[in-house]
Amino acid sequence: MNGIFSIVIPALNEEQAVEAILKRCLQAAEGIRAAGVGISEVEVLLVNDGSRDRTEELARKVEGVKVLTHEVNRGYGAAIKTGFAAAKGDWLGFIDADGTCDPEMFKDLLRLAQDQGLDVALGSRMHPGSRMPAVRRLGNWLFRTLLNLIAGGGVTDTASGMRILKREALERLAPLPDGLNFTPAMSVRAVLDPRLRIGETPMPYEERVGRSKLSVVKDGFRFLGIILQTAATYRPSTFFGFGALVFLSASIPLLFLDLGGPSAPVPFYFGHGRIEDWMIFRLILVSVLIAAAVFLMCLGLVAQTLVDLIHRGQDPFAAGGWRAALLKRFPAMGLLSLLLALWVDRRPLMSYFQTGQIPLGQGQEFWVFPVVGAMFTLIGLELLGFSAVAGIARLLWEREGLKAPKA
Repeated sequence: MNGIFSIVIPALNEEQAVEAILKRCLQAAEGIRAAGVGISEVEVLLVNDGSRDRTEELARKVEGVKVLTHEVNRGYGAAIKTGFAAAKGDWLGFIDADGTCDPEMFKDLLRLAQDQGLDVALGSRMHPGSRMPAVRRLGNWLFRTLLNLIAGGGVTDTASGMRILKREALERLAPLPDGLNFTPAMSVRAVLDPRLRIGETPMPYEERVGRSKLSVVKDGFRFLGIILQTAATYRPSTFFGFGALVFLSASIPLLFLDLGGPSAPVPFYFGHGRIEDWMIFRLILVSVLIAAAVFLMCLGLVAQTLVDLIHRGQDPFAAGGWRAALLKRFPAMGLLSLLLALWVDRRPLMSYFQTGQIPLGQGQEFWVFPVVGAMFTLIGLELLGFSAVAGIARLLWEREGLKAPKA
């Protein structure tokens, strides 16, 4: 690690804290240069994000700081991106202007990144000595738990406002949002992108100076939204697979449990050899749920294939595992489902071609056949359709000359 380190400080109406944090950053710069982490120059940039108090005036009084200004408020993330664009550092860092984080931690983050070969390193507030408000600590715990479920691991503090990153990592992290969800978006993408490495270390965290700009509810939902959106982009098989499991799980009690009715369809059929009219709406709902589950499963598998082509640079069709094997069987499974639809509908279809009518039948269950047949028809079309999309992805892979060498 060598070269220039740039510290960007986004600020909105922080006149009570701005001078102190700038002076602390300048003082920390001396320790960074002397810390043996390969940094020969440190620059400090403050981005005034449309402040209506004396933030810019006070910042310009601190010598050695470059001040940039947004005439109108554009957002926390937008301010950081403005600072990054103006910075000349090989390594970029940012820190909140409210005095909660200690700039001296930058040298620890740089050393951590150097020792572990990280692309992104952040200071974690999730430790016993942190003075983070309890409601925010709970929110961060929930976001961390969600990220762990999606990615199988990650960082403890997804929204930390103090971190460093390599300049070249920006391209893989972009595009990042302009608002306060800038930090969780960066964390989630760094965790989910296989070409990036992210790490963290505990850092001291104090109560902020002045009033917080964060809305726990409003920004909490934004944080949740960016985590789910990024998960759908980087881990679609997990994201949509969970949805498929939910739909499939919902269909099981409708088939096997009474749920307040006279009987469940499956036990009733095996006990009496017929289906009653009152079950039609339940079976229609079951058919919709199962078809939706198959759709989400196919969507997740094919989308994950495209993500692998983009982010991993590997041929997912040549890889082993159940996903590659399942993709190859989509055409056969689709044709089988269509054949099942024809088999299920054989009696009403034969009756229609022979008489021009579809009678109810002795057991009043003729309506069951079109319902179940429609479900198998939809599933078959879904499998064949997504098989075609997977084939297009494979063709593009091969045309670009990126096909993995044969083992």
